[in-house]
Amino acid sequence: MQLKVPLNQGYLADVYTNKVSATRNKQPIVSFPIEIQAIPQNTKFLAVSLIDYDAVPRTGFPFIHWLATDIPIMTKIPTDFSRHFEGPQGQTSWMSRFYQLNDSYFKNHYAGPNPPEQSHDYTLTLFALEERLGLADSFYYNDFLKALTGNVLTQASSQISVKSSLD
Repeated sequence: MQLKVPLNQGYLADVYTNKVSATRNKQPIVSFPIEIQAIPQNTKFLAVSLIDYDAVPRTGFPFIHWLATDIPIMTKIPTDFSRHFEGPQGQTSWMSRFYQLNDSYFKNHYAGPNPPEQSHDYTLTLFALEERLGLADSFYYNDFLKALTGNVLTQASSQISVKSSLD
């Protein structure tokens, strides 16, 4: 399986990052499109994660920007999918006790890239699933990982670079 995200000079387009006007509590909320090729024939659902490992020096942990599962098979996850998807989506790191963002929207929606001081690379991973994971909305990353065990036909990852708010 391969995935492709449209980039602008090697970076995610500003419309999906901290430089966009479609925000909630100053966080980008329009998810970017993902093209998917060579989905295994036995795939019944897809799942996605978007994690910022470059955030570790600042936060002390990888920052979760998006978790979604039980996505119907499609060759393109469209722009702004997160706000319109009625299936289960997991909690972002904004809901962590380490942040004061008091907005339940981020319990089950995309929270776009927003690197503060320098550009970051985000890891997008797409999973081809044998069965529905059956997680409820607002699930946690650890529950996502447990549910994936033994249910992934294949997975594909891509590094997505995002300019900082200072660039």
